[in-house]
Amino acid sequence: MTETLPPQPPVSATAQASPDALGLGQTSGQRGAEILAGFRAEKYPAPDTLALSRWSGRITARLLMRLTSSDAPMNFTAARFVIIQTLIHRALAKDEPNPVIVEIAAGLSPRGLRLAQELPHAQVIEIDLPDVVRDKQQRLERAKDVTIPPNIQWLTADLGTTPLSKVLDGRQVDVVAAEGLLPYFSHEEIKTVTRGVLSSLKPGGKFIADIPRQAGMEEIRQIMGFFSRQAGQLKGTVQTEDQARQLLLDAGYPSVSVYLATRLADELNLPRPLMDASFFLEAQKAVD
Repeated sequence: MTETLPPQPPVSATAQASPDALGLGQTSGQRGAEILAGFRAEKYPAPDTLALSRWSGRITARLLMRLTSSDAPMNFTAARFVIIQTLIHRALAKDEPNPVIVEIAAGLSPRGLRLAQELPHAQVIEIDLPDVVRDKQQRLERAKDVTIPPNIQWLTADLGTTPLSKVLDGRQVDVVAAEGLLPYFSHEEIKTVTRGVLSSLKPGGKFIADIPRQAGMEEIRQIMGFFSRQAGQLKGTVQTEDQARQLLLDAGYPSVSVYLATRLADELNLPRPLMDASFFLEAQKAVD
């Protein structure tokens, strides 16, 4: 008699197991997180970036850095981290005594840890795939020079298939940030995911994210080809600021601002030379 197995829950592309030739992880989501963690450890070594990386990610990051004759692509990666962190700080209402910040697809980034340390009055929630969250917690717990603040929390979910509102149990928050998540979804999928984020924001709350700029992706075609083979194909590229803005307007956000790294370079003292590989989006929910 043939045993009938129960149906398996659907998983998004970044959560599906696939061949791992470089020892980075079983899923493209894990591999992408490892490569970026390796880059941060190589380029900006600190107790948290070193703790969150491992040798396979660092070696792969070194290979990527050698694929370009310009520092601009790597400088952009560092600038993306700073820009999103700055936009999060700016998005917080000054009169909110206990703001809640949620970072989805947080990967192995130290940003949530740093935000929790800088803003002890805030609660920081990071969400990612179970394997990524497990690895991140274990690495931070083993690190001798890293203190985990009490106001950071980790939740596990595949946000490609599970609504954010369900993960947060209906709770509404002040800021939701997503670095490097939207690129893996088609335009229609981006609208669906960001509508879900909208429902989890308080009135006046903000969603902060990045989306690839087509001209920028063409400038770093060789690097992105290598990265995509490990971390998954980018499907969410847009050509213009208006196209990037319209995606979130169509998702129901009444106000959407778009930023470029080169325009913020002087204000934020970003590394040079710098390129615009992505647009940065700051979308606000209507105030009741």
